[in-house]
Amino acid sequence: MDLLHRFQRFIQTNGLLQPRQRVLAAVSGGVDSVVLAHLFRESKQDFGIVHCNFRLRGEESDGDEDFVRALAARWSVPFFAQHFDTKKYAAGNGLSTQMAARALRYRWFEVVREAEDFDLVATGHHLSDSVETALLHFIRGTGLTGLGGIPLRNGAVVRPLLFATRAEIEAYARAQGLSWREDSSNALDDYTRNAVRHHILPGMEALNPAFFDAAAKTLRQLRAADDNLQYLLGGLLGAPDAGGAWRLEKTALEALPALADALFDILQPFGFHAGQVQQMAHCWNQTGTEWHTDSGYRLVMDRSALLLTNKNPRTDGPEILADDLLVRLPDGSRLVLLHTATAPDVAAEQTAAVLDAGKLTFPLRLRRWQPGDVFQPLGMAGHSQKLQDFFTNRKMSRLEKEQAWILEDGQPKIAWVVGMRLDERVKTSPHTRKFLRIEWVGAPASGAV
Repeated sequence: MDLLHRFQRFIQTNGLLQPRQRVLAAVSGGVDSVVLAHLFRESKQDFGIVHCNFRLRGEESDGDEDFVRALAARWSVPFFAQHFDTKKYAAGNGLSTQMAARALRYRWFEVVREAEDFDLVATGHHLSDSVETALLHFIRGTGLTGLGGIPLRNGAVVRPLLFATRAEIEAYARAQGLSWREDSSNALDDYTRNAVRHHILPGMEALNPAFFDAAAKTLRQLRAADDNLQYLLGGLLGAPDAGGAWRLEKTALEALPALADALFDILQPFGFHAGQVQQMAHCWNQTGTEWHTDSGYRLVMDRSALLLTNKNPRTDGPEILADDLLVRLPDGSRLVLLHTATAPDVAAEQTAAVLDAGKLTFPLRLRRWQPGDVFQPLGMAGHSQKLQDFFTNRKMSRLEKEQAWILEDGQPKIAWVVGMRLDERVKTSPHTRKFLRIEWVGAPASGAV
Protein backbone atom coordinates (compact mmCIF):
# COMPACT_ATOMS: atom_id res chain seq x y z
CA MET A 1 0.00 0.00 0.00
CA ASP A 2 1.41 3.40 -0.95
CA LEU A 3 2.05 6.17 1.54
CA LEU A 4 -1.07 8.18 0.61
CA HIS A 5 -3.45 5.28 1.33
CA ARG A 6 -1.59 4.38 4.52
CA PHE A 7 -1.87 8.03 5.57
CA GLN A 8 -5.62 8.08 4.97
CA ARG A 9 -6.14 4.76 6.73
CA PHE A 10 -4.02 5.83 9.72
CA ILE A 11 -6.12 8.99 10.16
CA GLN A 12 -9.37 7.05 9.91
CA THR A 13 -8.28 4.18 12.17
CA ASN A 14 -7.11 6.53 14.91
CA GLY A 15 -9.89 9.09 14.53
CA LEU A 16 -7.44 11.95 14.08
CA LEU A 17 -9.65 13.96 11.71
CA GLN A 18 -13.39 14.04 11.25
CA PRO A 19 -15.20 14.88 8.00
CA ARG A 20 -15.35 18.60 7.22
CA GLN A 21 -12.80 19.54 9.86
CA ARG A 22 -10.26 22.19 8.92
CA VAL A 23 -6.63 21.58 9.79
CA LEU A 24 -3.51 23.73 9.93
CA ALA A 25 -0.40 21.94 8.64
CA ALA A 26 2.73 23.12 10.46
CA VAL A 27 5.30 23.36 7.65
CA SER A 28 8.92 24.23 8.38
CA GLY A 29 10.09 23.58 4.82
CA GLY A 30 11.73 20.26 5.65
CA VAL A 31 10.81 17.07 3.86
CA ASP A 32 8.55 15.75 6.64
CA SER A 33 6.27 18.76 6.80
CA VAL A 34 6.23 19.27 3.03
CA VAL A 35 5.10 15.67 2.58
CA LEU A 36 2.45 16.17 5.30
CA ALA A 37 1.01 19.14 3.40
CA HIS A 38 1.18 17.27 0.09
CA LEU A 39 -0.70 14.30 1.56
CA PHE A 40 -3.43 16.64 2.81
CA ARG A 41 -3.63 18.17 -0.66
CA GLU A 42 -3.86 14.78 -2.36
CA SER A 43 -6.57 13.76 0.16
CA LYS A 44 -8.65 16.85 -0.74
CA GLN A 45 -8.42 17.99 2.87
CA ASP A 46 -9.46 21.53 3.81
CA PHE A 47 -6.16 22.79 5.21
CA GLY A 48 -3.93 25.81 5.64
CA ILE A 49 -0.19 26.17 6.21
CA VAL A 50 1.41 27.77 9.25
CA HIS A 51 5.14 28.57 9.49
CA CYS A 52 7.44 29.83 12.25
CA ASN A 53 10.60 31.82 11.55
CA PHE A 54 12.69 31.53 14.72
CA ARG A 55 15.52 33.68 13.27
CA LEU A 56 18.14 31.20 14.47
CA ARG A 57 19.95 30.60 11.15
CA GLY A 58 19.97 34.05 9.56
CA GLU A 59 19.36 34.01 5.81
CA GLU A 60 18.69 30.28 5.90
CA SER A 61 15.67 30.85 8.20
CA ASP A 62 14.35 33.57 5.89
CA GLY A 63 14.86 31.28 2.92
CA ASP A 64 12.74 28.61 4.64
CA GLU A 65 9.93 31.11 5.11
CA ASP A 66 10.08 32.25 1.48
CA PHE A 67 10.01 28.63 0.31
CA VAL A 68 6.95 27.72 2.40
CA ARG A 69 5.14 30.93 1.43
CA ALA A 70 5.67 30.11 -2.25
CA LEU A 71 4.50 26.53 -1.69
CA ALA A 72 1.25 27.73 -0.11
CA ALA A 73 0.70 30.19 -2.96
CA ARG A 74 1.33 27.51 -5.57
CA TRP A 75 -1.20 25.20 -3.92
CA SER A 76 -3.65 28.06 -3.24
CA VAL A 77 -4.00 27.36 0.48
CA PRO A 78 -4.10 29.90 3.34
CA PHE A 79 -0.68 30.80 4.73
CA PHE A 80 0.25 32.21 8.14
CA ALA A 81 3.78 33.13 9.24
CA GLN A 82 5.29 34.64 12.36
CA HIS A 83 8.78 35.84 13.32
CA PHE A 84 10.21 35.23 16.80
CA ASP A 85 13.24 36.52 18.70
CA THR A 86 13.82 33.03 20.06
CA LYS A 87 17.14 33.66 21.78
CA LYS A 88 15.77 36.65 23.66
CA TYR A 89 12.73 34.66 24.75
CA ALA A 90 14.92 31.76 25.86
CA ALA A 91 17.20 34.01 27.92
CA GLY A 92 14.27 35.84 29.50
CA ASN A 93 12.54 32.64 30.54
CA GLY A 94 15.51 30.47 31.50
CA LEU A 95 14.93 28.00 28.66
CA SER A 96 17.17 26.28 26.17
CA THR A 97 16.87 27.54 22.61
CA GLN A 98 15.09 24.35 21.57
CA MET A 99 12.58 24.51 24.43
CA ALA A 100 11.94 28.19 23.78
CA ALA A 101 11.22 27.50 20.10
CA ARG A 102 8.86 24.71 21.07
CA ALA A 103 6.94 26.91 23.50
CA LEU A 104 6.65 29.76 20.99
CA ARG A 105 5.63 27.42 18.20
CA TYR A 106 2.73 25.70 19.93
CA ARG A 107 1.46 28.87 21.57
CA TRP A 108 1.27 30.63 18.22
CA PHE A 109 -0.27 27.60 16.48
CA GLU A 110 -3.13 27.78 18.96
CA VAL A 111 -3.56 31.52 18.41
CA VAL A 112 -3.85 31.04 14.65
CA ARG A 113 -6.10 27.99 14.99
CA GLU A 114 -8.63 29.88 17.09
CA ALA A 115 -8.43 33.16 15.20
CA GLU A 116 -8.78 31.58 11.75
CA ASP A 117 -11.41 28.98 12.70
CA PHE A 118 -9.37 25.82 12.19
CA ASP A 119 -10.25 22.69 14.15
CA LEU A 120 -6.81 21.09 14.48
CA VAL A 121 -3.10 21.60 13.99
CA ALA A 122 -1.10 18.79 12.35
CA THR A 123 2.66 18.42 12.69
CA GLY A 124 5.03 16.34 10.58
CA HIS A 125 6.36 14.14 13.39
CA HIS A 126 6.89 10.60 12.12
CA LEU A 127 7.75 7.15 13.44
CA SER A 128 11.49 7.77 13.41
CA ASP A 129 10.96 10.91 15.51
CA SER A 130 8.83 8.96 17.96
CA VAL A 131 11.41 6.18 18.35
CA GLU A 132 14.15 8.79 18.85
CA THR A 133 12.05 10.47 21.53
CA ALA A 134 11.42 7.20 23.37
CA LEU A 135 15.16 6.37 23.30
CA LEU A 136 16.09 9.84 24.54
CA HIS A 137 13.64 9.50 27.41
CA PHE A 138 15.06 6.07 28.22
CA ILE A 139 18.62 7.42 28.21
CA ARG A 140 17.71 10.33 30.50
CA GLY A 141 15.32 8.37 32.69
CA THR A 142 11.56 8.25 32.29
CA GLY A 143 8.32 6.52 33.16
CA LEU A 144 5.78 4.65 31.09
CA THR A 145 4.48 7.80 29.38
CA GLY A 146 7.94 8.78 28.14
CA LEU A 147 8.60 5.31 26.77
CA GLY A 148 5.54 5.61 24.53
CA GLY A 149 7.26 8.18 22.32
CA ILE A 150 5.32 11.03 20.73
CA PRO A 151 1.54 10.90 21.35
CA LEU A 152 -0.85 10.76 18.39
CA ARG A 153 -2.87 13.62 19.81
CA ASN A 154 -2.19 16.36 22.31
CA GLY A 155 -5.18 18.66 22.70
CA ALA A 156 -5.83 20.20 19.29
CA VAL A 157 -2.50 18.95 17.88
CA VAL A 158 -2.47 15.73 15.84
CA ARG A 159 0.39 13.78 14.25
CA PRO A 160 -0.89 11.85 11.24
CA LEU A 161 2.57 10.73 10.04
CA LEU A 162 3.51 8.63 13.08
CA PHE A 163 3.06 5.45 11.04
CA ALA A 164 5.87 6.26 8.55
CA THR A 165 9.65 6.28 8.90
CA ARG A 166 11.90 9.11 7.75
CA ALA A 167 13.16 6.91 4.89
CA GLU A 168 9.61 6.20 3.68
CA ILE A 169 8.74 9.89 3.73
CA GLU A 170 11.84 10.85 1.77
CA ALA A 171 11.13 8.10 -0.78
CA TYR A 172 7.59 9.47 -1.25
CA ALA A 173 8.92 13.02 -1.72
CA ARG A 174 11.35 11.91 -4.40
CA ALA A 175 8.71 9.82 -6.19
CA GLN A 176 6.33 12.81 -6.24
CA GLY A 177 9.04 15.20 -7.43
CA LEU A 178 8.68 17.38 -4.33
CA SER A 179 11.35 19.85 -3.29
CA TRP A 180 12.16 20.80 0.29
CA ARG A 181 14.66 22.68 2.42
CA GLU A 182 17.43 21.02 4.40
CA ASP A 183 18.13 22.33 7.89
CA SER A 184 21.93 22.42 8.15
CA SER A 185 21.80 21.80 11.92
CA ASN A 186 20.31 18.33 11.33
CA ALA A 187 23.63 17.11 9.94
CA LEU A 188 25.52 17.95 13.13
CA ASP A 189 25.99 15.90 16.29
CA ASP A 190 25.68 18.99 18.47
CA TYR A 191 22.38 17.83 19.92
CA THR A 192 21.77 14.54 21.71
CA ARG A 193 18.85 13.79 19.41
CA ASN A 194 21.10 13.97 16.35
CA ALA A 195 23.55 11.57 18.00
CA VAL A 196 20.70 9.10 18.51
CA ARG A 197 19.55 9.63 14.93
CA HIS A 198 22.94 9.25 13.29
CA HIS A 199 24.50 6.53 15.43
CA ILE A 200 22.11 4.59 17.67
CA LEU A 201 19.22 4.02 15.27
CA PRO A 202 21.45 2.72 12.45
CA GLY A 203 22.93 0.30 14.97
CA MET A 204 19.45 -0.89 15.93
CA GLU A 205 18.58 -1.50 12.29
CA ALA A 206 21.83 -3.42 11.83
CA LEU A 207 20.77 -5.74 14.64
CA ASN A 208 17.20 -6.07 13.33
CA PRO A 209 16.33 -4.97 9.76
CA ALA A 210 12.66 -4.85 10.85
CA PHE A 211 13.51 -2.70 13.85
CA PHE A 212 11.06 0.13 13.04
CA ASP A 213 8.16 -2.29 12.58
CA ALA A 214 8.96 -3.84 15.94
CA ALA A 215 9.40 -0.41 17.53
CA ALA A 216 6.06 0.81 16.17
CA LYS A 217 4.29 -2.16 17.72
CA THR A 218 6.09 -1.67 21.04
CA LEU A 219 5.26 2.04 21.17
CA ARG A 220 1.58 1.30 20.49
CA GLN A 221 1.51 -1.23 23.31
CA LEU A 222 3.27 1.12 25.73
CA ARG A 223 0.87 3.97 24.92
CA ALA A 224 -2.11 1.65 25.36
CA ALA A 225 -0.78 0.42 28.71
CA ASP A 226 -0.21 4.01 29.81
CA ASP A 227 -3.74 5.02 28.72
CA ASN A 228 -5.21 2.13 30.72
CA LEU A 229 -3.08 2.99 33.75
CA GLN A 230 -4.08 6.66 33.67
CA TYR A 231 -7.74 5.68 33.33
CA LEU A 232 -7.57 3.40 36.38
CA LEU A 233 -5.59 5.87 38.47
CA GLY A 234 -7.98 8.64 37.46
CA GLY A 235 -10.74 6.57 39.02
CA LEU A 236 -8.89 6.72 42.33
CA LEU A 237 -8.63 10.50 42.10
CA GLY A 238 -12.21 11.00 40.98
CA ALA A 239 -13.77 14.39 40.45
CA PRO A 240 -13.26 17.43 42.69
CA ASP A 241 -15.96 18.30 45.19
CA ALA A 242 -17.96 21.53 45.17
CA GLY A 243 -15.05 23.32 46.81
CA GLY A 244 -12.61 22.22 44.11
CA ALA A 245 -10.80 19.65 46.28
CA TRP A 246 -9.88 16.05 45.47
CA ARG A 247 -9.76 13.26 48.05
CA LEU A 248 -7.43 10.27 47.61
CA GLU A 249 -8.39 7.50 50.02
CA LYS A 250 -5.35 5.94 51.68
CA THR A 251 -6.84 2.44 51.79
CA ALA A 252 -7.28 2.44 47.99
CA LEU A 253 -3.72 3.64 47.46
CA GLU A 254 -2.29 1.15 49.95
CA ALA A 255 -3.82 -1.71 47.94
CA LEU A 256 -1.59 -0.84 44.97
CA PRO A 257 1.62 -2.87 44.49
CA ALA A 258 3.75 0.25 43.81
CA LEU A 259 2.21 3.06 45.84
CA ALA A 260 4.84 5.78 45.29
CA ASP A 261 4.93 5.25 41.52
CA ALA A 262 1.15 5.34 41.24
CA LEU A 263 1.01 8.43 43.43
CA PHE A 264 3.51 10.18 41.16
CA ASP A 265 1.43 9.34 38.08
CA ILE A 266 -1.64 10.83 39.79
CA LEU A 267 -0.01 13.96 41.18
CA GLN A 268 2.59 14.85 38.55
CA PRO A 269 0.00 16.62 36.30
CA PHE A 270 -0.67 18.98 39.22
CA GLY A 271 3.01 19.94 39.43
CA PHE A 272 4.27 17.69 42.23
CA HIS A 273 7.75 16.29 41.57
CA ALA A 274 9.22 12.88 42.35
CA GLY A 275 11.03 14.06 45.47
CA GLN A 276 7.79 15.35 46.99
CA VAL A 277 6.01 12.09 46.25
CA GLN A 278 8.77 10.13 47.96
CA GLN A 279 8.36 12.37 51.00
CA MET A 280 4.62 11.68 51.00
CA ALA A 281 5.27 7.95 51.09
CA HIS A 282 7.66 8.40 54.04
CA CYS A 283 5.24 10.71 55.91
CA TRP A 284 2.21 8.50 55.31
CA ASN A 285 0.97 8.64 58.91
CA GLN A 286 2.03 12.20 59.73
CA THR A 287 -1.35 13.96 59.70
CA GLY A 288 -1.24 17.62 58.74
CA THR A 289 1.95 17.47 56.67
CA GLU A 290 1.68 19.64 53.54
CA TRP A 291 3.32 19.92 50.12
CA HIS A 292 2.94 22.80 47.67
CA THR A 293 3.62 23.25 43.96
CA ASP A 294 4.58 26.25 41.87
CA SER A 295 1.48 25.62 39.74
CA GLY A 296 -0.81 26.49 42.65
CA TYR A 297 -1.76 23.20 44.28
CA ARG A 298 -1.47 21.96 47.85
CA LEU A 299 -1.66 18.42 49.20
CA VAL A 300 -2.44 17.78 52.87
CA MET A 301 -1.85 14.41 54.57
CA ASP A 302 -5.02 13.61 56.52
CA ARG A 303 -5.85 10.64 58.75
CA SER A 304 -7.52 8.54 56.09
CA ALA A 305 -6.93 10.43 52.85
CA LEU A 306 -4.67 12.75 50.88
CA LEU A 307 -6.47 16.04 50.27
CA LEU A 308 -5.57 17.96 47.13
CA THR A 309 -6.71 21.49 46.46
CA ASN A 310 -5.70 24.85 45.04
CA LYS A 311 -3.45 26.92 47.26
CA ASN A 312 -4.91 29.66 49.44
CA PRO A 313 -8.53 28.47 49.47
CA ARG A 314 -9.44 30.92 52.28
CA THR A 315 -10.93 33.65 50.07
CA ASP A 316 -13.60 35.53 51.98
CA GLY A 317 -17.03 36.17 50.51
CA PRO A 318 -18.97 39.40 49.96
CA GLU A 319 -21.00 41.47 52.39
CA ILE A 320 -24.75 40.88 52.49
CA LEU A 321 -27.01 43.91 52.69
CA ALA A 322 -30.50 43.90 54.18
CA ASP A 323 -32.19 44.00 50.75
CA ASP A 324 -29.99 41.40 48.99
CA LEU A 325 -31.84 38.44 47.49
CA LEU A 326 -28.95 36.53 45.91
CA VAL A 327 -25.27 36.44 46.83
CA ARG A 328 -22.59 34.61 44.86
CA LEU A 329 -19.66 33.08 46.72
CA PRO A 330 -16.10 32.84 45.29
CA ASP A 331 -16.30 29.04 45.09
CA GLY A 332 -19.30 29.18 42.75
CA SER A 333 -21.99 28.45 45.33
CA ARG A 334 -24.79 30.91 46.11
CA LEU A 335 -26.91 32.13 48.99
CA VAL A 336 -30.60 32.74 48.25
CA LEU A 337 -32.28 35.02 50.78
CA LEU A 338 -36.00 35.42 51.53
CA HIS A 339 -37.36 38.06 53.96
CA THR A 340 -40.85 37.29 55.28
CA ALA A 341 -43.19 38.20 58.10
CA THR A 342 -44.33 34.60 58.56
CA ALA A 343 -42.23 31.62 59.48
CA PRO A 344 -41.09 29.87 56.28
CA ASP A 345 -40.93 26.09 56.09
CA VAL A 346 -37.40 24.72 55.67
CA ALA A 347 -38.65 21.13 55.56
CA ALA A 348 -35.63 18.91 56.13
CA GLU A 349 -33.26 20.98 54.05
CA GLN A 350 -29.81 20.76 55.59
CA THR A 351 -28.47 23.59 53.46
CA ALA A 352 -31.15 26.08 54.48
CA ALA A 353 -31.72 27.91 57.75
CA VAL A 354 -34.30 30.34 59.13
CA LEU A 355 -33.01 33.16 61.30
CA ASP A 356 -34.67 35.86 63.39
CA ALA A 357 -33.83 38.91 61.27
CA GLY A 358 -34.52 41.18 64.25
CA LYS A 359 -31.54 39.65 66.05
CA LEU A 360 -29.15 40.38 63.17
CA THR A 361 -27.08 43.50 62.59
CA PHE A 362 -26.55 44.23 58.88
CA PRO A 363 -24.50 44.07 56.80
CA LEU A 364 -23.79 40.39 57.21
CA ARG A 365 -20.42 39.04 56.14
CA LEU A 366 -19.32 35.73 54.68
CA ARG A 367 -15.83 34.58 55.56
CA ARG A 368 -13.70 31.52 56.15
CA TRP A 369 -13.07 29.96 59.55
CA GLN A 370 -10.34 31.51 61.64
CA PRO A 371 -8.53 29.97 64.62
CA GLY A 372 -10.13 31.24 67.85
CA ASP A 373 -13.66 31.46 66.42
CA VAL A 374 -16.36 30.74 69.02
CA PHE A 375 -20.12 30.38 68.60
CA GLN A 376 -23.17 29.07 70.45
CA PRO A 377 -24.34 26.00 68.52
CA LEU A 378 -28.10 25.58 68.32
CA GLY A 379 -29.23 22.89 70.76
CA MET A 380 -26.53 23.52 73.38
CA ALA A 381 -28.68 25.77 75.58
CA GLY A 382 -26.52 28.83 74.94
CA HIS A 383 -23.20 27.20 75.80
CA SER A 384 -20.26 28.39 73.73
CA GLN A 385 -17.98 26.12 71.70
CA LYS A 386 -14.83 26.76 69.75
CA LEU A 387 -15.34 26.17 66.03
CA GLN A 388 -12.11 24.15 66.09
CA ASP A 389 -13.74 21.71 68.56
CA PHE A 390 -17.00 21.70 66.61
CA PHE A 391 -15.13 20.73 63.44
CA THR A 392 -13.03 18.14 65.24
CA ASN A 393 -16.13 16.46 66.68
CA ARG A 394 -17.46 16.18 63.14
CA LYS A 395 -14.17 14.54 62.09
CA MET A 396 -13.59 17.20 59.48
CA SER A 397 -10.21 17.33 57.76
CA ARG A 398 -8.04 20.40 57.83
CA LEU A 399 -8.97 21.13 54.25
CA GLU A 400 -12.69 20.83 54.97
CA LYS A 401 -12.32 23.23 57.89
CA GLU A 402 -10.65 25.82 55.68
CA GLN A 403 -13.37 25.49 53.06
CA ALA A 404 -16.24 26.01 55.53
CA TRP A 405 -18.22 29.24 55.16
CA ILE A 406 -19.01 31.33 58.25
CA LEU A 407 -21.89 33.83 58.24
CA GLU A 408 -21.48 36.57 60.83
CA ASP A 409 -23.35 39.79 61.43
CA GLY A 410 -22.10 43.32 62.04
CA GLN A 411 -21.69 43.06 65.84
CA PRO A 412 -19.85 40.75 64.98
CA LYS A 413 -21.20 37.39 66.04
CA ILE A 414 -21.35 34.09 64.15
CA ALA A 415 -24.90 33.48 62.97
CA TRP A 416 -24.51 30.31 60.92
CA VAL A 417 -21.81 27.80 60.10
CA VAL A 418 -23.16 27.46 56.59
CA GLY A 419 -24.71 24.10 55.88
CA MET A 420 -23.85 22.77 59.35
CA ARG A 421 -25.20 24.55 62.43
CA LEU A 422 -27.17 27.69 63.31
CA ASP A 423 -26.17 29.86 66.27
CA GLU A 424 -28.50 29.84 69.30
CA ARG A 425 -28.52 33.66 69.41
CA VAL A 426 -30.28 34.06 66.06
CA LYS A 427 -32.85 31.29 66.31
CA THR A 428 -36.52 32.11 65.81
CA SER A 429 -39.09 32.07 68.58
CA PRO A 430 -42.86 32.65 68.99
CA HIS A 431 -41.99 36.34 69.35
CA THR A 432 -40.16 36.61 66.01
CA ARG A 433 -41.72 39.18 63.68
CA LYS A 434 -39.16 39.27 60.83
CA PHE A 435 -37.84 36.01 59.44
CA LEU A 436 -34.85 35.53 57.14
CA ARG A 437 -34.61 32.28 55.25
CA ILE A 438 -31.19 31.59 53.73
CA GLU A 439 -30.56 28.68 51.38
CA TRP A 440 -27.08 27.63 50.32
CA VAL A 441 -27.09 26.39 46.73
CA GLY A 442 -23.94 24.29 46.71
CA ALA A 443 -22.63 21.22 48.51
CA PRO A 444 -21.58 21.81 52.13
CA ALA A 445 -18.00 21.33 53.23
CA SER A 446 -19.06 18.27 55.23
CA GLY A 447 -22.27 16.40 56.01
CA ALA A 448 -24.79 18.89 57.38
CA VAL A 449 -26.94 18.75 60.49
